[in-house]
Amino acid sequence: MNYPRESEDGKIEYKLILTSKDETRLQELASQMKYRLEEGGGEAFYIIGVSDNGEVLGLTENELNKSLEILSKISSIINAKIVHVRKVEAKKGKYIAEVLVRIHRDKIPVQVNIAIMGHVNAGKSTLTGALIFGKLDDGNGTLRAMVAKHVHEVISGRTSSITLRVLGFKDNGDVVNWNLRDPLDEADVTLNSSKIIRLVDLGGHERYLRTTLKGLLGYEIDYVMLVVGADDGLSAMGKEHLAVASILHFPIFIVITKIDKYPKERINEIITDIRNVLKIPGINRLVIEVESEEDLLNAILAMRTGRVVPIFKVSNVTGEGLSLLVKFLNMLPPKNKVEKVSISQPPLVYIDEIYNVTGVGTVILGSVIRGSVNTNEIYYVGPTKFGEFKPVKVKSIQLNRIFVDSVYSGSIATFAIQGVEKDALRKGMVLVKNDPKAHRKFKAKVIVLHHPTTIREGYVATLHLYTIRQAVKFEKITKKYLRTGDSSEVVLSFLYRPEYIEKDQIFVFREGRTRGLGIITELLD
Repeated sequence: MNYPRESEDGKIEYKLILTSKDETRLQELASQMKYRLEEGGGEAFYIIGVSDNGEVLGLTENELNKSLEILSKISSIINAKIVHVRKVEAKKGKYIAEVLVRIHRDKIPVQVNIAIMGHVNAGKSTLTGALIFGKLDDGNGTLRAMVAKHVHEVISGRTSSITLRVLGFKDNGDVVNWNLRDPLDEADVTLNSSKIIRLVDLGGHERYLRTTLKGLLGYEIDYVMLVVGADDGLSAMGKEHLAVASILHFPIFIVITKIDKYPKERINEIITDIRNVLKIPGINRLVIEVESEEDLLNAILAMRTGRVVPIFKVSNVTGEGLSLLVKFLNMLPPKNKVEKVSISQPPLVYIDEIYNVTGVGTVILGSVIRGSVNTNEIYYVGPTKFGEFKPVKVKSIQLNRIFVDSVYSGSIATFAIQGVEKDALRKGMVLVKNDPKAHRKFKAKVIVLHHPTTIREGYVATLHLYTIRQAVKFEKITKKYLRTGDSSEVVLSFLYRPEYIEKDQIFVFREGRTRGLGIITELLD
């Protein structure tokens, strides 16, 4: 038995024997292993007792065990671990070992999820680039292009999709990303951080509102960072983002960008405009301007009351105000983490993306809304168009491309599942435990934020609830008619298929220029 010749690329590494315990040599081997793990998406195969050309020579049992001990030590240097070993007798008294190594972290860093909202061209992506790379912009969109997800976003400067970036902090407050070879490497950031800030950059153009709503509702957001450009000020779209985030009770802070281009009077005009919007009934919040480090703790404590909105003023070109914002992000505590991490609660994950990964099978990306999800346990995924749920086994979990044994509420993770094909899944499905039930009709209390005319029974709009996006029909309206600013008890029904929903969940509905919010009060059928 022989293996193919070893390739310089890929996730498979041959080693005849490992004997050296020299620290320098171990570090070299750790760098080599890190490369193989990167090639394998977080996993690598080591075959011990085989030469580079694939010839099986074998080792004595004692030599093999010592080689495995050294391999384990090498793994620990880069936060990886051996998860599977298969020993095979290749020749009489000679053995080889096939070893699966996986990047792994036992303790997940503290996590905070921040949605970045604001009007198109406000500078959201440029600000994200400045935070992630620790560099200043040249004024021509260089940083924006570095964090863009698609080619057309680089060309147009508009974010049309949800872009997730991870900003890591050490215990001393230093930003991890700035000292990495690749500041965008989520795995490297997570492995070297005690706290991670997940920046969820949402589209700002009006036609991408559904993407913005999906990001705001579907990613277990802790805070909203509203970015306002000093050139356009608080635009109509920015006001809508501010209103929706406020009514959904998200803690909000505002960052005014491009302050290097305009005089102080212009910045004060924008702050006055923000104050006026926040005074609107239903929002009713106050403003605090953060000018120095002395203001940081007060801003955080005030924001946690739900009544105060801190305002930062920055320039991504000169760097003014950026260090203050970075310190603020490092100090931000997770929202209601004591409630979120209640492991006794039944787990609930809303699915956002579905993949078919070669050699792995079906993989889903989702937000853990509550409880915890563990590997090698049975869950249910659904509902299908008939309202059914199928049992699946969670084979592995990745958080920021790092394999973990469990994830808790507030996490955005990928789950390799066994028992269902990719084609049977869709966005808006859930991963749950026990005996789930889907519903097609429910009661809710709704408020109309804006509607050009009158809403009557029979009206159809698109509902957004976590990652669910489906048309609903207003079957019954207690007030019979609804106009801008009105609220009423209603009965809604999904038009195409039942969904997994729960009492007290908040949703948004929209249709054309219509915007509304609702809370589920009773599940019907």
